[in-house]
Amino acid sequence: MNPKDAHQPVPEFDETAQDALMDAFIEAIIVMDENGRIERFNQAAVDMFGMTAEEAIGGDVSALMPEPDHGKHAGYIDRYLSTRKPHIIGIGREVTARKKDGTLFPVHLAVGEVGWQGTVRFIGMIRDLTDDKLAEERRLRQHTDMITASRLTTMGEMAAAMAHEINQPLAAIANYASAAERLLEAGPENIDDVQSALARIKAQSHRAGDIIRKLRSFVRPDSASLIAADLKATIEEISALAELDARANNISLKIEIAEHMPGIVADGLQIQQVILNLLRNGIDAMIDTEPANRSLELHGYVSGADEVRIDVIDQGHGISDDVAANLFTPFYTTKPGGMGMGLAISQTIVKSHGGTLGFENNPGGGTTFYVTLPTKVT
Repeated sequence: MNPKDAHQPVPEFDETAQDALMDAFIEAIIVMDENGRIERFNQAAVDMFGMTAEEAIGGDVSALMPEPDHGKHAGYIDRYLSTRKPHIIGIGREVTARKKDGTLFPVHLAVGEVGWQGTVRFIGMIRDLTDDKLAEERRLRQHTDMITASRLTTMGEMAAAMAHEINQPLAAIANYASAAERLLEAGPENIDDVQSALARIKAQSHRAGDIIRKLRSFVRPDSASLIAADLKATIEEISALAELDARANNISLKIEIAEHMPGIVADGLQIQQVILNLLRNGIDAMIDTEPANRSLELHGYVSGADEVRIDVIDQGHGISDDVAANLFTPFYTTKPGGMGMGLAISQTIVKSHGGTLGFENNPGGGTTFYVTLPTKVT
């Protein structure tokens, strides 16, 4: 430093310099007096709210808020000045703001208080969250699409079993219809037998309809909806689909859910997707084993003070160390033509519910995949 510079007077930091400094910030900055009147309005605020500094300065900051905050803002300030208990001052919060043209948009608002020569000033720093919200919505849509695609893939793998199960009532309907037709041709004295055939047609059509309804409810797109759920009932809703898939592959399926299971907070459809995916994987693991050894078990039980557990146990060949290292990696698969997303998405679903998804090789052969879920907080 030049010694002469040390004796030079420091330039006064006037309002023009202060305004230039405020305009350099990328976030909106608004300075208000203790009554909520705007005194400073930087360039970022101009861009954000679509009004000039001249339009904003002197006006009430509540003009930038929608109802109910617009009408209550004066009361908020009075309450703070009298109690000094902060509800937003000194605390960052996500709120809704209003542009000059009335457009509402999400922002993060942080308000600080400054005392100056016996007066109070409030400084608000505002960040527009519109892009963040849009990105989050896109991420949620992509996540939902991936879950739905995985669900459809599971149904695709079960297609043969589905077709067989639906074909049975359709074939029965055709046979009963032909019989009813012959009985009518033989004479009116067979009307009781015709009515019996029609009743059987009705029953078989309901059977086919039930299968289709279960499929439609399972593959429909959905957004996560965490609500109080009965785990036993949730599993029982898909037991018919699981049983017909196992039966089509000559595998015996045993499902045991403990009585009086505590409730969970879950998206039932997503938990069903996880369980059906694990059962489907268990079936695939035994396709090339001896028919006599093809048994698959599902057990649901209380595993801790605040936890329930679901075990899916197969009698396959187990999981090698090489496969285990990549088992939950997206797009990794040992199935010909598989997506490699089933376990990865299942793990994401379980984690979003605050649970865990893991596996262990059984001492006698085969693998146990397990899901733990926290019980409902009461």
